[in-house]
Amino acid sequence: MSNDPLPLLWLTGPTGAGKSSAGWEIFDRLGRNGVKAAFLDTDQIALCHPAPEGGTHRLRARNLAALWPGFRRAGMRCLVLAGFVDTPEEVGEYTALLPGAAFTVCRLRVPHAELRERFLGRGWRPDLVEAAVAEAVEQDRSRYADLCVDTGGRTVAETARLVLDRLGGWPPPTPASATEPVTAPARAPVTAPLTAPGTAHVTAPLTAPVAGPVPASAVRGGGAGAGAPVPLVWFSGATAAGKSTVGYEVFSRVHRSGGRAAYVDLRQISALRPSTPEEGRRLRAGGLAALWDGYRAAGAECLVVSGGADSDEAVRACTRLLPGLTPTVFRLHASPATLLERVLLRGRGGGPATPGDELRGLGPDALRAVAGRAAREAAALDRAGAGDVRLDTDGRSPQEVAARVMARLRLPS
Repeated sequence: MSNDPLPLLWLTGPTGAGKSSAGWEIFDRLGRNGVKAAFLDTDQIALCHPAPEGGTHRLRARNLAALWPGFRRAGMRCLVLAGFVDTPEEVGEYTALLPGAAFTVCRLRVPHAELRERFLGRGWRPDLVEAAVAEAVEQDRSRYADLCVDTGGRTVAETARLVLDRLGGWPPPTPASATEPVTAPARAPVTAPLTAPGTAHVTAPLTAPVAGPVPASAVRGGGAGAGAPVPLVWFSGATAAGKSTVGYEVFSRVHRSGGRAAYVDLRQISALRPSTPEEGRRLRAGGLAALWDGYRAAGAECLVVSGGADSDEAVRACTRLLPGLTPTVFRLHASPATLLERVLLRGRGGGPATPGDELRGLGPDALRAVAGRAAREAAALDRAGAGDVRLDTDGRSPQEVAARVMARLRLPS
């Protein structure tokens, strides 16, 4: 295995500074230019509640280090990382676990008045705007970053270009030895046998389920002792079917009920360009296994997953790396008219903001083409009878769909 470090660009700054947007834009530019780059948002690799002891930075750092070998095996030349950090000690938690990375930390700064406008423009938790500004004030006093870029008055594309200009030729040329095969670190041993969630399969069962409801203790912090079922709830479906939205809502309901839950959006842990479909499948399977090790060690007793289950074989490929965990795959279905409505909404900027949503900003013709492909995708999944439970989402809010999932699994909510 090569000891040559690979470049890692870390975009940080206060809430609303544009870390994820600018990071994805840089990643996308590199991929279009033929540089094999990866992207991660640290928020997406620390979705575990209750928060582990020692805070989330330790979990984020551990999970980043666990995902790194998979990207290297896929030929990654550099990684663009977006995430909040504000002290040298916090930066050190990450660098200590990744000696194979050459870190460059770039702090994005926004004038405080503009930061308020950006935050309020999101329409989410306006009561937190002053906390975001106070966070920005503290950041301006910090000295942890290698460089600082002012994003005030700039578009995402302009910010990305300015960051790359300031870096002057990042990433640097990679030594040939840095692309040699990388051996994955040994995964933590399973200390308690895990068994399937107790649910009845409706169509095309993947495996034999355990009869009966999931015990409340399995998701209320009661401890997953020997033989205790550990729910693995997986959401699949066509583009715009609502996989991420419903999945996150179920995750939120489980932890609000007192459960110890983790959530993984497979699309968010497999961003690599240029790449092949096979590389994407391997990143999703290996990444899910790596994150589950970290979340399980943090006390998670329920795992919610969205995306990456476009066939029963794709699910099996992932669960082969999760000993003893048997998923219940909910396939979310929507009619062509509903898919078109949702695709057009996302194109206008509606729905939850996630890094790399490539529907945002597309023109009407391109969006209609996406919706047409999604409808064909949904029909193909219907014909194949993919998944365990088919849920029709037409005319139902994500909250209503999530409530049906909770009732079906007989999980406390």
